[in-house]
Amino acid sequence: MYSDSLFQQLKSQLRNRLPGNSSHIKMLPPGRLLQMPGLTDNYRESAVLILLFPSVDGIELCLIRRPSTMKNHAGQIAFPGGRRELFDADLIQTALREAREEIGIDPETVEVAGVLSTVYVQISSFLITPVVGWLSERPEIHTDPSEVAEVIFISLEDISSEVYRCNKEMETMTGILEVPGYEINKNFIWGATAMILAELVDICNRENQL
Repeated sequence: MYSDSLFQQLKSQLRNRLPGNSSHIKMLPPGRLLQMPGLTDNYRESAVLILLFPSVDGIELCLIRRPSTMKNHAGQIAFPGGRRELFDADLIQTALREAREEIGIDPETVEVAGVLSTVYVQISSFLITPVVGWLSERPEIHTDPSEVAEVIFISLEDISSEVYRCNKEMETMTGILEVPGYEINKNFIWGATAMILAELVDICNRENQL
């Protein structure tokens, strides 16, 4: 399948040097740090799963909207994921475990392609490792309503298009900021999620895969 070929190309690209900060800065909210101030600073390890799967036109991915009642990042669009627990062998296991708990994805069905560059979230002191995974078909979703208010599917092709990039005023913990992001089907994706997507798109575009 065409989408399988695209994923294998992406998997190959993840073995090369990643663009990291040069991609992240495109979607960095104003006044926020791109990196942690120092290695000794306190931070919380976490991981998210970029769940890719084939669609009629190519590749889609799965995002979630956090409930408005959550302590951190309430109501925001994010990838399935969360904080690393002591029993997690590594951050890949963290991402797969969280995806199972939040949207019901069986880890055994996911082919892990690799990881993207870490993203530091200054406001909550999370250091996020994005894990790229592949499913052979569109997932059957079973959400945990305490963690997920809505599941959102978007195409990788749409994310790669300049048409959907824009700046928008958002209410944040530090006040109203005009932030960069992606607006697709009335969903505005910004912050760490947009920074992760920016790197994913840049990696895919290395050899015009999209």
